[in-house]
Amino acid sequence: MNLFKKTIKHLFIFFGIEFVLNSISHTLDLLENRKNARLELLEKKILDKQKEEICKKIGYSKFLEMGFEDTNQKRLISCMHQSNLIQ
Repeated sequence: MNLFKKTIKHLFIFFGIEFVLNSISHTLDLLENRKNARLELLEKKILDKQKEEICKKIGYSKFLEMGFEDTNQKRLISCMHQSNLIQ
């Protein structure tokens, strides 16, 4: 009976060790995927900001200064469509 208890104890220990080792690889994959998703989102935000700055430099701010906010917004969106920012 004592041998049976030792065997079961060893089985549980080995199962626990294997479970921990397998979960480490899955956790690392999950963290890497999250990191890649964050990098892609950051790159997209930076690209959006750069394109928006380019479109604003063209001269759409004059409509905003004159009080035509809707026209300014429409022209900005049009410029961003032309630069393939919004798809």
